[in-house]
Amino acid sequence: MGSALHTYVRNHGTSGKSKVMGITLRRVILSLVCIVLGHGVTANANFDVHIDKLERVGKTDEYFTYNYTYEKISDMKFSMGAHIQQLKELDDTYTVKALMARAELADGSEFEVMMDMQKSLCDWMRTVYKTYFFEEISQVSNFPHYDTCPLPAAEYVMENYVLDTEPYSEMMSEGRWKMEMMLTKGDEVCSGIIMMTTVKPKA
Repeated sequence: MGSALHTYVRNHGTSGKSKVMGITLRRVILSLVCIVLGHGVTANANFDVHIDKLERVGKTDEYFTYNYTYEKISDMKFSMGAHIQQLKELDDTYTVKALMARAELADGSEFEVMMDMQKSLCDWMRTVYKTYFFEEISQVSNFPHYDTCPLPAAEYVMENYVLDTEPYSEMMSEGRWKMEMMLTKGDEVCSGIIMMTTVKPKA
């Protein structure tokens, strides 16, 4: 599949797109990490977040086994660890997809796509992973270098990674949110997660 990137940026000039893209990607990852751990997205003091749907999709057990450790440091800061066993080699025939969309709270309102991106795995490693994640993650894990592709079957460990969500809380806005992260091969979803949330101002 060819790679495509569509970003929707509200109230930002063209020069701010790279920065906004980085924040948006981090926000998707952080949100999904918090949800996968079963603790919900951390919002600021003005909003309540309700998880409407959380679904793992694909043949996850054929590709990965994993477990997590989790410790809450404060309302917006967490310490995490992960043990991930990648069971199959992943090469550039695989694609990473990320989607985020938002709709108004009113029933029937349509979702507006804010990010819809797909990249081959090697391209993802050399670009998104390298630019936004590798430097931070490499300090606390043996996660692969961004030049590693294909990714051999391996065991990965991350220890004492401190996740501070406070810088992202100001981005929270009311509405219905849909977020997806997928690893695919052709039309097959190998591993992924779909999350639907509702964000409302506190009563």
